[in-house]
Amino acid sequence: MVVTQYGSISQNVYLFCASEGLATIVIGWVDKQSLAKAMGLNESQKVMLTQPVAYPQE
Repeated sequence: MVVTQYGSISQNVYLFCASEGLATIVIGWVDKQSLAKAMGLNESQKVMLTQPVAYPQE
């Protein structure tokens, strides 16, 4: 998957959140190795970024 696809996927998450009244943000600065281990990813699967989704703060 090339970098431009990550942007397209992330943009789709932003659009969905906007349509549903949710909030999101892209975070690239995470402990990717620890997260991959916690998620049980194999060697061919990599964490590239995270994008949490939540209800916005009132």
